[in-house]
Amino acid sequence: MAEILIGSDKARSKRGPCVVTVGAFDGVHVGHQDIVRTAIATARDRGVSSCVVTFDPHPAAYAGIEGFRYLTSLDDRLEYLDATGVDVIRVLPFDADLAKTPPDEYIRDVLVGGLGAVAVVVGATHRFGRGGKGDVALLDHMSAHLAFTVQLVPATLWNGEIISSSRIREAVSDGRMADAREMLGRPYSLLGEVVEGDHRGAELGFPTANLAPPPRRVLPALGIYAAIAEVGGTAYPAGVHVGPVPTFGCEKPTIEAHLLDFEGDLVGRRLRLSFLRRLRGIVRFDNREELARQIGQDLDLVRSVVADHQWPPELLSPEGG
Repeated sequence: MAEILIGSDKARSKRGPCVVTVGAFDGVHVGHQDIVRTAIATARDRGVSSCVVTFDPHPAAYAGIEGFRYLTSLDDRLEYLDATGVDVIRVLPFDADLAKTPPDEYIRDVLVGGLGAVAVVVGATHRFGRGGKGDVALLDHMSAHLAFTVQLVPATLWNGEIISSSRIREAVSDGRMADAREMLGRPYSLLGEVVEGDHRGAELGFPTANLAPPPRRVLPALGIYAAIAEVGGTAYPAGVHVGPVPTFGCEKPTIEAHLLDFEGDLVGRRLRLSFLRRLRGIVRFDNREELARQIGQDLDLVRSVVADHQWPPELLSPEGG
């Protein structure tokens, strides 16, 4: 299990010198995993520790970029990074001090002086320091003076294009959950607390859990989804409604999940929904009977999709939500 250090103090890990890789790592997608695995392998070859440095908040969130949404909460990001087998995870607060740090000072004082980097592993497009003006060329230039090496990791491609967090955000927002899953290496998921709902589903014979997702998260496109729901260490097939409920005259978007084969009250419990496929869009039905029939058909399809998915246990949250 990784040593997790949160805060801006520059004390080194007790593990000593390390091979460092740095990034926002939102989503911890397949490309991120390739970079981290390279850092781990390099550290083992050199007989030192491996270290991932990430930021909270995300630099884009700090900059106030309109409409920015996260793929992962900080807790999920740490969990996924820990699963790579890295030795140390350092979370630096992205604040005014860090944002205005000149690139050369960042290398000298943060990477080498603060973290004890003897090697830095990054992608070719990695940028850092004030205004994002630091790049690989500067790392190469300063490595000779500060006695560290630089290792570049080739970009990871999917369908001929570079995997990126922004590309995954677009896929999720479009409802292309299979594409998101391929780039993430796991289904896209939301973890939140179940809150009290209006009990409309129960009135139709399909009780639902209303999920309160973490703030500033990317939400799937409006529609009906096949998903895996995890609660209390157990996984269930689930049909998930994302959006308004026009048949009942409800225009406020909600996230409601019907867990197949589950009985009990979920209010107040933590629930993770891992989205597999968008089944259809939101439809206004003439009456409740038509809606109930459609929900029954949707849930038959959910069972089929989840059965075909044959998800491995490692894709599920170790804590089961």
